[in-house]
Amino acid sequence: MLLFFSLFFFNRLNFYYFLCKLPYHLRNNYDTFNKKEKVGGFMKIIGYARSTITDNSTSEQLNKLEEFGCHEFFHETFSVEESEENHSLESVVAQMQPGDTLVVTELHRLGKTTRQLTDLTDLLKQRELHLVSLAEQIDTRGPMGQVYFNLMEGLAIMERSLIKERTLVGLNKARKKGKIGGRPKIDPKTIKKIRQLYYEKKETIQYISEKCGVSVGTCYKYIKLSEEEWNKLRS
Repeated sequence: MLLFFSLFFFNRLNFYYFLCKLPYHLRNNYDTFNKKEKVGGFMKIIGYARSTITDNSTSEQLNKLEEFGCHEFFHETFSVEESEENHSLESVVAQMQPGDTLVVTELHRLGKTTRQLTDLTDLLKQRELHLVSLAEQIDTRGPMGQVYFNLMEGLAIMERSLIKERTLVGLNKARKKGKIGGRPKIDPKTIKKIRQLYYEKKETIQYISEKCGVSVGTCYKYIKLSEEEWNKLRS
């Protein structure tokens, strides 16, 4: 009887000991899995830091990226002569494999314009890469990741529409002021010369076109003017 209770008590202790150690074992297995991924080069977490004109140091960014657990780091310094395209960041993305994660401390580190940000997001999606931005708490590895990509896709469409609209508005204003749009206006003296060469000198259309520096179609246009139309242009 004593032996039975001893065995029962011992088994209970082992059971409770197992429960207490379970979180440790789970954590240990998780860490081991991460180490294997890191060593094997699968699903890397890559940190990217970039200075700006108001913040010319990347030290604080690199510290945060290291705390997050990034495996590799890339950093750039701000340059006034930078082009609209960020070739350095694109080269970083080109080295990444599907499933890898790009981490930044703030979203604006990825580009100087909304267009750059949306283009990069589209590139990440195409290459099946993830994005994490610490300040904005964006993490596309989670269930809300697709929502972020959809949002940025909508933002890109809106940006293109706004650019197109602003361009059309600018062109319309310029046309009203006579600055651009359509063929340049021909002064009355040139029109008179075209008509004189044709009606008085009996020159060919090709010759008149070359002599006056206008197209053949323009020559025909002003040659066919009625006297009334021609008088209106001269007045």
